[in-house]
Amino acid sequence: MTLPVSMDDKELFPKVDILNLTFSPKSEVNEDVFKQMFTSLNRLWWSRLVISVRGYVINYVQQNDDVLFSCDDAFIKVHQKLAERNSQFEDAFEYLTAIFHVIREKNTLMHLISSPQNISTTKIPQNVERSFAIIHGDLSPRAIQLTIAQLPAYTMFIKVVVNLQQRWENEKMKKKSIRFETDPEWEPDERVVLFQTFASDNRTWVLLDFDRYILQQWKPNGTSVIFGDRFVEKKKRAGLKLCSTCGMLEQKKGQFAAMNDQVYCSKTCFDEANSPMIVTNHGATVVRL
Repeated sequence: MTLPVSMDDKELFPKVDILNLTFSPKSEVNEDVFKQMFTSLNRLWWSRLVISVRGYVINYVQQNDDVLFSCDDAFIKVHQKLAERNSQFEDAFEYLTAIFHVIREKNTLMHLISSPQNISTTKIPQNVERSFAIIHGDLSPRAIQLTIAQLPAYTMFIKVVVNLQQRWENEKMKKKSIRFETDPEWEPDERVVLFQTFASDNRTWVLLDFDRYILQQWKPNGTSVIFGDRFVEKKKRAGLKLCSTCGMLEQKKGQFAAMNDQVYCSKTCFDEANSPMIVTNHGATVVRL
C-alpha cells in the first residue's frame, strides 16, 4: 500500500498567514499504524515528507535566525531517525513519541525556562524527563530553551504524521495526488523555502544546514530528491549542470568548473572525486597532483 501526498494538500499544508501550532494532547502516534507505514513506505517517501514539512515550517520562521536554525537541526534529527539508510522502526517510534510528550508539556517547559533555577526542585513528569534524554541527552536550561525554539518543527511534523496515520487507517485518499516516491512530477510548491539566493544576481545557492544534509544523504541525486525529476530535467535542458560529486545544481550556465566531461561546484567536490594517485617509482612514493 502506498500513501499519496501532495504539496497542494491544504489539510496538511494550509495556506495561512500565521503558522497554526494548535495541538491536541490526544494526537499521539499510534505504534501499530506507524509500524505499517514505516515498513511499507520507502526511504524516499519519508525523506520527501520531512523535506516538505521542513520547507513549509521554515517559510513561517525564516525571519528569526535562532528559530530557523533550531528548527533545521530538529528536522535533520527527524530525518536521521526516519529516512537514513540505517533508520530503524524502534528508534523512529521512540523519537516521535518523545517529541509528542515534549509538545504536550509546552506550558511546563515555558514555566521551567522562566525560572531555570527551579528546574532541580520542580516535579517534572517522568515521560518528559525521559523524552529529553532521548532528544537532547538531558533536561538542562539550554536543552529546554532549544526545545522551545524547535516547537514549530516538532508540532507540525507530529500533526502531519498523525493526520497521515488517520488516512492510512481509513483509506480515504480517493483524490489524485502526487506520490513522493514514484512520480517524477513531484515538486514543492511556491510556498516552500528550500535552497535560497541572496539576490537575483547572486551566482551561488544559499544553503542552510538541512539543505547540505539532504544533499549529502542522497548525493549525487539530492537536487532531484528535493525539487523533483521534472524540475531538474527542465534546468538541464536549459543548459545548467549538476555537480558530478554532490549533485548541486548550477544557477547560471558555466558556473561550475569542468574537467574531463565532469563538473564540480567546489574544490572540495573536485578533491573528493579526484583523490591523488599514489604510485611507486624505484621504491619511492610519488603522489600525482
